[in-house]
Amino acid sequence: MAKFYEVRWHGRGGQGTVTGAKSLGEAVQGAGKFVVAFPEYGPERRGAPLRAFNRFSDHEIRIHTPVQNPDVVIVVDPTLIGSGAIVSGIKPETAYIVNTRQSAAEIKKLLKADTQKVFTTPANRISRDLFKREIPNSAMMGAFAKVCPHIIVIDELEKQAAHVFSKMLGPALVEKNLEAMRQGFAQGDMI
Repeated sequence: MAKFYEVRWHGRGGQGTVTGAKSLGEAVQGAGKFVVAFPEYGPERRGAPLRAFNRFSDHEIRIHTPVQNPDVVIVVDPTLIGSGAIVSGIKPETAYIVNTRQSAAEIKKLLKADTQKVFTTPANRISRDLFKREIPNSAMMGAFAKVCPHIIVIDELEKQAAHVFSKMLGPALVEKNLEAMRQGFAQGDMI
């Protein structure tokens, strides 16, 4: 791995974006990597756009600044596509993971992505089916494992996430979150 592998999350308050970034960070840390995970809020209110960040490394991480040139952009709220923040600082090899029912080809056009890989997964639908509300963060974590197996494979993510979730949730919700991750991993389209 290069010095850092950097992830930038884009979502809105109340969608679990910050919790997703922190939970992914804890799971990857449990798998043996060094991790930093932190949010950046605008106005702190439900529905307000926000960003969260992860850095992963095989070595200690001493910087805690926002991710400017992400290796992965995770779009939890697809209504944010079109804002300059989503495409800011991307590199030719940046990968997008987008919560949508649209195909990866359709999203690739909307993002005006050229060399960037795009993976779409219907995380809102998955969370509605499992939780009866839209909390797409666990499904997005599963999608991350699909796109970034060099950081964490799905089996290790499930194992580590079960431990992370058990600190916050009861057994039934832990299992539903793990199922959301499995479905986010499996129910996607990549181009």
